[in-house]
Amino acid sequence: MSHKPGDLLHIRARDLILSPRNQRTRLRKRVLEIGASLVSHGQIENLSVIPHVSRKKNAPAFEVIDGGTRLEAAMLKISAGELPESFEFLCMVADPDHAEEISVAANMHEPMHPADEFDAFKGMIDAGKSIEDVAARFGVTPLTVQRRLKLANVSPHLVQGYRDGELTLDQLMAFAISDSHKAQESLWKRLTGASPWEKTADKIRAALATPGAINAKTDRLARFVGLDVYEAAGGKVMRDLFSDGGGFVSDSGLLQRLAEEKLAAAAEDVRAEGWSWVKTVDKWTYSDEMAYSKSQPKKRDLTDEECGLLASLREREAALDKKTDALDFEDEELDAELDDVRGQIEAMEALQSEFSDRQKSKGGAVLTIDHGGQLKIVRGLIAPTERKAKKDIAGDTSSERLDKSAAPAEESERPLSERLVTQLTAHRTAALQALIAQSPRIALVSLLHALVPQVFMPPEDRYRYSAAAKVSLTNNRGLGRDASGDLESSRAWLSLDQSIGHWQAVLPGEDEDLFAWLQNLSPTKQLELLAVCVAHSINTVELSEVAAGHARAHQLAAAVGLDMADWWEPTGASYLASVPKSRRMDAVREVAGDEAAERIGTMKKDAMIGAAEEYLAGRRWLPHILRQPGAPATDGKLPTTAEAEA
Repeated sequence: MSHKPGDLLHIRARDLILSPRNQRTRLRKRVLEIGASLVSHGQIENLSVIPHVSRKKNAPAFEVIDGGTRLEAAMLKISAGELPESFEFLCMVADPDHAEEISVAANMHEPMHPADEFDAFKGMIDAGKSIEDVAARFGVTPLTVQRRLKLANVSPHLVQGYRDGELTLDQLMAFAISDSHKAQESLWKRLTGASPWEKTADKIRAALATPGAINAKTDRLARFVGLDVYEAAGGKVMRDLFSDGGGFVSDSGLLQRLAEEKLAAAAEDVRAEGWSWVKTVDKWTYSDEMAYSKSQPKKRDLTDEECGLLASLREREAALDKKTDALDFEDEELDAELDDVRGQIEAMEALQSEFSDRQKSKGGAVLTIDHGGQLKIVRGLIAPTERKAKKDIAGDTSSERLDKSAAPAEESERPLSERLVTQLTAHRTAALQALIAQSPRIALVSLLHALVPQVFMPPEDRYRYSAAAKVSLTNNRGLGRDASGDLESSRAWLSLDQSIGHWQAVLPGEDEDLFAWLQNLSPTKQLELLAVCVAHSINTVELSEVAAGHARAHQLAAAVGLDMADWWEPTGASYLASVPKSRRMDAVREVAGDEAAERIGTMKKDAMIGAAEEYLAGRRWLPHILRQPGAPATDGKLPTTAEAEA
């Protein structure tokens, strides 16, 4: 039986299918709301359908071009048993030739104004409906109903201004923090003609709050203490239904005291770790931290139990991430749980670093509150006075800085002259040089003792490792990063990263321990460590193809057996887009012959680059600047005609 446009039909939901020509994007939250409405109120609007053409047996007879959200909601409720299997929609048959146009036009209807929703909800509550009943019938949360009811109590003058487009919904919600219509209207009158930034929701809430009140959502002390603790201590909170867990507090003195008490309690736990000193500060800036030196913690492996806990936390994080991504709206409880899980993961990861008892006996820790209201603990700090004393002894050999306690009392009263000290220490230096020249292993240890801090220690701590061997190293790692954006993702970079990570995990945390630790390394391990240090100094970066430095680079490459084809390949980004057409053709000519080169020569630039990439892929071709002298251009095999055409 054929149906013409305009016919009205009752069609079972299970006999309908969503049309690919439907122009509406469906949100999960909206599907749930429509589903609740279908259960409570039944169908309110008809669906628009067109005949469904399919060769499949028992295929649906019609497809929906307007009403896809209602169809999806009905199927959801049928599956849940909240609607019967026989549930039908009243559908109007549309003209298939104009399906897209009809779908767009049908979705251009004007939604109900939120202010009208506020009034409607209030009317239902006044008529005896409960908040939970209203929420269930419209598929929203009770909090949503409460919030809309709260908005209905805003000054009618402001609600009308919202209807007229003079206020935004965020601004109207902000006014709801006060129940005084007079205060609301007075503030809005003062804001007339003000700049947009003066009329933000936060500014409106702050203006209507108690003078001097603190925004608990943004203030770091309030976030650190928590409103539940503040209220339990007798503090009053001015809040509204739109605060999202926030509000305004007025007792700054109580807030400060509670923050100090919480910091002090956390400090006791840190002090129990064995640090020589622990202090709490209200604020901790970068400049404050730079006044201290830091001991480096040693890495440790997690126990099996800790590994299991960390794995389960990461699984939970992934599951929550997946849930969050699937939502079309913000779920505050879900976000809070995700933040908590991530905090536990950070705490578990922190267990992988530990300080020795010796480090704790010399260092300390600072506890503070960061900008987000989170507890921040900085461990392993060496106080400026301790650092200065260590620096004076380790790095400064002037006469007034020497350890005079080592000399007899009568001699310390008459210090040696600078000239004599110079003569004596010069003899000592000469003797050490003579002995070290006869002891390659100690020379190697001395060299490493000078080089290791320059590679592995932060600049502000290197003075602590003042070695007898005055050898410096220029760290050239990362040279050329600005010119080559893919350097840090290259195989070569990652390979050296792995070597660095291996040694960082085993180096001692204390400067006094480094020399003895190096001395106890086997000669093989010493050479391995030396190689990593020296690698940082290599620099063969040049500005010209004909620079003399290339010869030295070739020498070094030959010594280590370097073949750049193992480390680099020509792509549009790495080479082909940066050279002229003739160079691209030359490269292809070397790997695929003249015919292929001439073929790509007729292409436009982007197509030519893409074709050249395909010819060069896997052929180990190198530009002359990266080839060793006398090396062939490629692996020596030309592709077959079929390969070239592929």
